Amino acid sequence: MSSGADPLRLNGALADLHAAIVSNLHMSLSQDQTAEDVEHRFHALLTLCRRARITRIGDLTGLDRVGFPVVQAVRPAALSEVTSLGRGQSTAEAAIGAIMEALERYYAESIPAEQIFFATADELEIADGLFENLLLAERQGNWRSSTISWIVGVDVVSGSRCPVPLELVHTCYTDPSPAHDGFFLRTTTGLACHMDGCRAFLHGLFECIERDAIGRAFATHGFFDRMRIAPSGLGDRVDQILSAAALRGISLGLWLAPSPTGVPVVWCQTIETGPGGPILALPTEGYSAGPSLAAAASSAMLEALSARAGAISGARDDQTRKHYRKSTDAVVATARQLILEAPSGAVAATETPLVISDVASLLERVTSAALGPILAVPVGSDDETGVRCVRAVLPGAAPFFRLR
Repeated sequence: MSSGADPLRLNGALADLHAAIVSNLHMSLSQDQTAEDVEHRFHALLTLCRRARITRIGDLTGLDRVGFPVVQAVRPAALSEVTSLGRGQSTAEAAIGAIMEALERYYAESIPAEQIFFATADELEIADGLFENLLLAERQGNWRSSTISWIVGVDVVSGSRCPVPLELVHTCYTDPSPAHDGFFLRTTTGLACHMDGCRAFLHGLFECIERDAIGRAFATHGFFDRMRIAPSGLGDRVDQILSAAALRGISLGLWLAPSPTGVPVVWCQTIETGPGGPILALPTEGYSAGPSLAAAASSAMLEALSARAGAISGARDDQTRKHYRKSTDAVVATARQLILEAPSGAVAATETPLVISDVASLLERVTSAALGPILAVPVGSDDETGVRCVRAVLPGAAPFFRLR
């Protein structure tokens, strides 16, 4: 085994991250931010944007008729996606979301060499089956004796060290791939930035739960017929979004994605149905897991609506001319039918999962669902702003990768 890092040592960042999570086990998952907090945070992040080589923060709200704030951050030298979208209740909140998403990739592209070591799974005595769920199909059964790159994470529940394949953490998505890569699915699932380690971890964990549930939804026969959610009773925020979209000729459909954790996960799809020519003929979609059905639904709705502005801007490097040409009349007609023709037996809000009250309850649900162990890797940090980047990894979760 060769190493640049000591795989046996619980380093400072790892210990700090675990302490940040454990000390907040009873923190409410539904805390709101004040407008003053949001503005202060946005301005504090601007110096970090320059260091991370984020060259543009653009307001895309006016490109679409919806009116909800959408902001795009651009980092031209990124080794994965160059653009990032943020949405929120204000332009500053949307800008923070876009910046944080860009920072996730910035930190995950520049993991210090001293945090990385090289070994085989057999040498590290990695439990059989621990990471097999996340392997590429062609690597199943033949990876344990191969030398690959690793980084140390922490098992959040037990507090013990756990080596994690670096390929599940970094975002150096180059062609050719970095040395020792090519074993696991490339995905940013579970990667998150926030102003403290615990909230960054929670953001990543909810994303892991979300992707697992959406993957299960794709594999569920009759999902769209049986899991449609009735939008009534989901609270003022959902009502506000539905009403604003309807006024602008945009219809939304909501579906409850099946999560073994019982955490609410919502899949939203939108389509223009108003009179006149559409600004965007393409249907858009958004996914979200949250502590309550209302929180998950409103977040998924905003993601689906913000995706419209992103598509209209034409700035995403993974949405090419071929992507837009897929918008044939037949595709749009099918999407419109799916969204507008709600089945009579739609799931009511009263029949959906209960509210997840705090961090401890969330960890218990994930553990009981056998999606764990729940792993967290400190990826990067900025002492001046307090930003922390964390990758949450759920080895037992169903991988979800689908080019839409």
